Amino acid sequence: MAAVRALVGSRLAAASAFASLPGGRTPSQRAAIHLSAPQPAAKVALVLSGCGVYDGTEIHEASAILVHLSRGGAEVQIFAPDVPQMHVIDHTKGQPSESESRNVLTESARIARGKITDLAKLSAANHDATIFPGGFGAAKNLSTFAVDGKDCKVNKEVERVLKEFHQAGKPIGCDASTSLPAPAPWWSRNPVLRCPGLSCIWCWQGESRNCVDEHL
Repeated sequence: MAAVRALVGSRLAAASAFASLPGGRTPSQRAAIHLSAPQPAAKVALVLSGCGVYDGTEIHEASAILVHLSRGGAEVQIFAPDVPQMHVIDHTKGQPSESESRNVLTESARIARGKITDLAKLSAANHDATIFPGGFGAAKNLSTFAVDGKDCKVNKEVERVLKEFHQAGKPIGCDASTSLPAPAPWWSRNPVLRCPGLSCIWCWQGESRNCVDEHL
């Protein structure tokens, strides 16, 4: 997540410098303000896997990420794959609800307040970073890790997005319980990316990885 923080911070540096200028600016200072193009906000793609910790995105984690990205001045767009959930969990009992079926995109829209886009339309060329919040949906709906373990398959659009951001050398954040198969050569000794702690953020950029043992 440090890479995302650095990205957002750099975009805000110029604006902070202008804000610190005294009220009695000289003509040259006023000219500099008007002639200097404002720094664009960092564009971050947030990828959800449903709504609810046991069968989708962990809502607390998604909300915390959105709050901190907002505080950092980032422009966030939310995505989810348009696919059926693996199953539906009754969160009052922690048990599957056999008679129900739900769609990942439709359920994720609850967290996004309706402002959500099909993951098939996400392009790394239009964003500076991407983040995958935790929740069992990452292992059930974005991949088959919950059933197949290390031999799991990943949703084709998730795989495409991961590879695009990786090839572009852009940050990829995986929060808490996110489990996603990683395209080589990220983590050749373990093809599944997992966070060991609830407040731990794995952030991949290029060939490097960082674990930030603190909250967002």
